[in-house]
Amino acid sequence: MTEPAAAPSGPGSTGAPPEGRRNPLAAHPITSLLIGLLLLASIFFALYVPLYGRLTPKVGDWPFFYFYLLAFMPVMALVLWVVTLLQRRLGTQAGGPR
Repeated sequence: MTEPAAAPSGPGSTGAPPEGRRNPLAAHPITSLLIGLLLLASIFFALYVPLYGRLTPKVGDWPFFYFYLLAFMPVMALVLWVVTLLQRRLGTQAGGPR
């Protein structure tokens, strides 16, 4: 008795991957894009010094630089928390374990 031929699974195969092995980035492109944009924005606002490296305007007696840093840290903590939640959402599959 002969067995049916197996589906091609090499680099040149045209068959779709099994449903359980689908790439989470391809499954949720908008969520992946949002994660990338949030991380890119957090890096940009930390490294672009002309945005906050000045003495004026003053907030009370503080130069803007200190106010920016004090406001930046909690905002970035919230942004990175949202990124973590979105990454967890990418990793879970419908009906699967977390």
